[in-house]
Amino acid sequence: MGLLGGPGKPVPSHAELRAARSRVWGLLIALIFLAVCQLVDWHQSQDVVTGAHGTFPAAFGAGAPVAPERVVRQKTDGEVLVHGLSIQSPGSSVTAVNLRTGKEYWRYERRDTGRVVWSIEASGRTVVAGFGDGRLVAIDLRTGKPLWQVEVHHDEGYRSAELAGGQAVTEAPGAVRAFAERDGRSLWTAKTPKSCPEVLVYTVYVLPDHLSVVPVFCNTSSLKRDEYNLLLGIDNRTGKILWQQRTADPKLTVRADEHTLAAAPDPETDPETVQLLEVNRHGITPRAVISPDAWDTAASGGGIVVSATDFRDGSVDRDTLLRAYAARDGHLAWRLRAPTGQEYGSPQISDGRVYVVRQPSLTDRDVGRRIRTDLLILDAGTGRLLHTLRLPAMTARADGDGFMTLDVRDIADGAVSISWRVEEGGMLIATD
Repeated sequence: MGLLGGPGKPVPSHAELRAARSRVWGLLIALIFLAVCQLVDWHQSQDVVTGAHGTFPAAFGAGAPVAPERVVRQKTDGEVLVHGLSIQSPGSSVTAVNLRTGKEYWRYERRDTGRVVWSIEASGRTVVAGFGDGRLVAIDLRTGKPLWQVEVHHDEGYRSAELAGGQAVTEAPGAVRAFAERDGRSLWTAKTPKSCPEVLVYTVYVLPDHLSVVPVFCNTSSLKRDEYNLLLGIDNRTGKILWQQRTADPKLTVRADEHTLAAAPDPETDPETVQLLEVNRHGITPRAVISPDAWDTAASGGGIVVSATDFRDGSVDRDTLLRAYAARDGHLAWRLRAPTGQEYGSPQISDGRVYVVRQPSLTDRDVGRRIRTDLLILDAGTGRLLHTLRLPAMTARADGDGFMTLDVRDIADGAVSISWRVEEGGMLIATD
């Protein structure tokens, strides 16, 4: 039998053998530890996808929304209503809740907690969520399964995601980007002006002739550049910017009909006038001016613009008079004044109906009180009252200015969501 050391080599001692074995075991343990760590990291990086529980809920209303008959009180604020579901975004997750049962229908959640959902948007097929770290995730509305995700590089902070015309539109450094709603293909990138290297998309209006009008906020978190608001006219096939125009707060810009926007112009020129703007691929042309007291507006695709402000009491915070204007010429169509001691929240218009809450005028002394309010449904063309729904008592919440108002937030498939303007406390969802 030969010696272990081999020809010309000394036989290893027992101590050397033990040391060699220790080194081998140490290497194996290190490799096992590394493999376990990678497995843990892989597991933690996987998103939670529950899939749909039960059958897809039927919408409350077939076609146009109808007068709600009952109210479901939600424990958390609903973000988007669509097809019998409330799409919510607590923390780093997106959850679909069945409005009829109040039970979770599906849930998508990122395991890397701290990546907060800043915005969600839904169509009849897709939910898109924008996370603060730049990830954009699309989820199938019926199944709850992710369709695609992309990483849009930018600094941490608020991000938006808008669904319009089969496209998911979001911001990127110095640009507005669009992805295909169902498969996430990059469709176009529109470069913003050099004076607007940081942009936040507010909404998207899809007009005829492949035109998307995108109101944006410029430089909202930059201390080195001036903040301003911009309307961009973009060819939604190529991303080419056809025109751009400064405007007032995009929150005061609404679509009135197929070719008309109602918008307050740049505050440096005329801060109180709301203009009706003819919009096409060539640019924007003022068509008419709405009365200067039309400070807070909402608009329908049916060609009616509704104002809910009355300056007679000396305050722009008390909306005591609803006025409706024709989008084509700005002429007054109808008006409706609230009873003494009452006011209106911000209205919404859908399928030819105006939805608005009428409530007592509240002050700081009313914080904590239970108040009674009504949801009014009006014919948008004539102002005729179609239906009144008494809402359950709500506890008045504190507001920085002392004015607490219930606004209609969303309308979809026979459901209407209502919450405090300060976005605190509960939300009511009225259904038929």
